[in-house]
Amino acid sequence: MGKYILALNQGVSGSKAKLIDHKGKVIAWAETPLKPVSNKSGWIEYKPDDILKSVLSAINNLFRKIGTKKRQISAIGIASQPSTIILWDKDTGKAVYNAISPLDPRGIEICREKSDHRESIRERTGLPLSFIYSASKIKWVLDNVKQCGKLIEKGRLLCGTVNTFLMWHLTKGSVFATDHSNAAKTLLFNILTKSWDKELLELFSIPHDILPAVLPTSCYFGDARIQGQTIPIHVNIVDRHTSLIGNGCHQEGDVNLTYGTNGTILINTGKKIFILPGLLTTIGWSNNGNTSYILEGNIKAADLLFQWMQANLGIINPKENIDEMCRRSQERIFMFPAITGLGSPYPDKNATGCMFGLKSSTTKYDIVRSAVEAIAFLVKDHFSVVGKDSRIQVKKIIASGRLSDITYLLQFQADILNMPVHKAKEGDHEAAGIAFLTNPDTKTGQGLNSVEKNIAAKRPFVPKVNEADSRKLYERWRLTCLHSREWSKNFS
Repeated sequence: MGKYILALNQGVSGSKAKLIDHKGKVIAWAETPLKPVSNKSGWIEYKPDDILKSVLSAINNLFRKIGTKKRQISAIGIASQPSTIILWDKDTGKAVYNAISPLDPRGIEICREKSDHRESIRERTGLPLSFIYSASKIKWVLDNVKQCGKLIEKGRLLCGTVNTFLMWHLTKGSVFATDHSNAAKTLLFNILTKSWDKELLELFSIPHDILPAVLPTSCYFGDARIQGQTIPIHVNIVDRHTSLIGNGCHQEGDVNLTYGTNGTILINTGKKIFILPGLLTTIGWSNNGNTSYILEGNIKAADLLFQWMQANLGIINPKENIDEMCRRSQERIFMFPAITGLGSPYPDKNATGCMFGLKSSTTKYDIVRSAVEAIAFLVKDHFSVVGKDSRIQVKKIIASGRLSDITYLLQFQADILNMPVHKAKEGDHEAAGIAFLTNPDTKTGQGLNSVEKNIAAKRPFVPKVNEADSRKLYERWRLTCLHSREWSKNFS
């Protein structure tokens, strides 16, 4: 077995290529930026050739850095943005239209037309009926690009998410496949049967034949041919799921809180499927006949909140320490941080931010502290929904992302959840996730401990506030939410 893995990550802002060892340590890396194109106001697209070129450029730059080490690569793992859709000609490899981003709104009307099927779609896919996912965008391309009909008649039209398009090209057209996690974000995949859903395909008028084969996240997909080398592809996965795995959340009841630009809550529910209000249900990863399902929640502003306070309000100096500012706060105020609307589990795109409890003595330190606590409260909202289902038992919480360096945040998170919160150790958790799934030992479950031992910091943040006081704080937070959303509803 070679010493290294080539980990590829294709995201909305660029493509990365990393040389990692089998424990997830990054040896070297390279990155190529990617910019969207816009044909009409509000439309968000990428040129498929630009996506492919950005990946190949990152690989080429990495190979120049590592020299002969490239000969010791034993496998490739691909993490990619989900739901971005591409349709192309099997004979030429050329896309029939630009790649359409999940945030592109042109599928709204198509979804509105299918609203009577909302519940059925949710039960089969675990997802809400939304233009964010691939189905409505595929239908839009089929309906609006004349070339598609002719290619379908000739059996030449192929359709897939970014990972499928990349694999097809990396293998010189020999592999047309995706994995369970990416398929599960299309709104066409039945997570119960783990197959394309015939009724959903009919609902959106999408031919089954244009869609890829669906394989486990961790398996042998085929051989990529790069610079004269033949390297097997062993992993395909939705990019954000790598953090869950890389942070050691491999068991039922494990939770990964990622405090990034936005916040993400991923809850491993093991082999069990739960459909809960306001949360997404999807496939986290799969291998060797086993499938791990997850509940997913999203906070629309985490680190973005502090960027806003710095750039727009000027109350945070780039050199100031957030922890120190929280310690200097003397009064508690409550912030509802819906500066870009409200995410799960109570989505509301029209919600606006506000602050309650302001006095003449209120300082900028109180405002910063309220922002930190607001993020923890938003996470608590998700746990409250999960807590209503007695079948789900949260066992371990691991926090990562840039804001996890704020000790006040992790301590307050533990206080408001009444549970210990572990901070992930420094390192590339995405790389660790790819390494875990690529390791041949994972086929027998033996690769788990070798990765997990190095994940969480030894001393967790334990609750320092009694449960009654924690509950009162959360009740006041919910009152803040209620008042703010009512104001937004009546005056926005």
